[in-house]
Formats: sequence, C-alpha cells, structure tokens
Amino acid sequence: MHEYLMESLVKERFERIREFAARQALLRSLKPVRQPWRVTLGIALIRAGRWCLRGMARAVEPRRAA
Repeated sequence: MHEYLMESLVKERFERIREFAARQALLRSLKPVRQPWRVTLGIALIRAGRWCLRGMARAVEPRRAA
C-alpha cells in the first residue's frame, strides 16, 4: 500500500472514532443522574418522620404555666 493511502485510511478511522466518542458523550450528558438507593431511602424515611411528627404536633398541645 502506498503511504498516502494508509495515512488517509487512518485519518478516516480516527474521524469515525471521534464522532462516535462525541455521540456517546452527548448521550451520557442527556441521561439523568440517578441517586443511590440509600439516598432515596433516607429521603423517604425523613419525609415519613416529618409526616408522623406533623400529625403528633396537632394532637399534643403545649401546656402553659399558670
């Protein structure tokens, strides 16, 4: 093979690889970042605790000193 032909084939291959990498980077950037399950569970427990306390705050009224 001629040196020029080999060089042009390599350039074309690198161009395809760069296009593929750019496409993959774009797809990765469009995906929403998922939180770990422990974070989701922790947030759910905090919300449940607040919900329970909100109900208790209505049931128990603070006593005032006379």
